Amino acid sequence: MIVEKYSKALIQSLNEDELVKVYEAVAKIALISKDPKFILLVKSPLLNIDEKIKILAEIADCKNPKFINFMKIILENKRIDSLKDIHKRLYAKVSEIKNTYAGFVEGKISNETLQALEDKLAKKFDATIKLYLKEKDINGIKVFVDVLNVEFALVEERIKQDLITQILKAI
Repeated sequence: MIVEKYSKALIQSLNEDELVKVYEAVAKIALISKDPKFILLVKSPLLNIDEKIKILAEIADCKNPKFINFMKIILENKRIDSLKDIHKRLYAKVSEIKNTYAGFVEGKISNETLQALEDKLAKKFDATIKLYLKEKDINGIKVFVDVLNVEFALVEERIKQDLITQILKAI
């Protein structure tokens, strides 16, 4: 609920161009937020909030006053741990605005098959879909597009079992 409030307030304060830039800045900070050195920095009592904001703005390469104010509020309220979830919400909003979504495919497939999957999903959702391959040694493939809540798997074992079931039904 807290993440939703922060995300909504930030999104409402930004226009579309600002939203994309601020999203990229939040993404940079969310990416390094797992690093223990980062956590020590933002939770350090030796630095005041303005010094922390200056460091975060440099890391994010963003001088947008709304972003800086947002980060100040996050730090003052000790909500830096919520940044990854806020990043996810911003990603969903930016994806919706640009009508472009990213996902990944687990398994071993060719680039042509990957492109075909992208094309089929793009046609189904009337959006631009970019899939990234995560090669895994599984008998089949799994496709995930989080923002659209798409998840499906084609597993060799299951296809064989379905085929046997259909043959038995036909007999």
